[in-house]
Amino acid sequence: MLERWIVKHWIALSAGCLLMAAAVRMAYAQRGYAAIGGEWAIIPIVFLIEWFIKARRREARRKCRNTRA
Repeated sequence: MLERWIVKHWIALSAGCLLMAAAVRMAYAQRGYAAIGGEWAIIPIVFLIEWFIKARRREARRKCRNTRA
């Protein structure tokens, strides 16, 4: 089940991990010590963006179906 979820969301998961890794490195370079901050919220934000995009696509498809004769 987890494997299916990973395959379904691999783009968002990969993008989120790459962005978070870069943000953690930058935050560590600025602070000088390891801490948990807002950079750890990047992965959930990427999944939220993915959900919004899919919801808009579903809505657009639904409107398109309703306007056909």
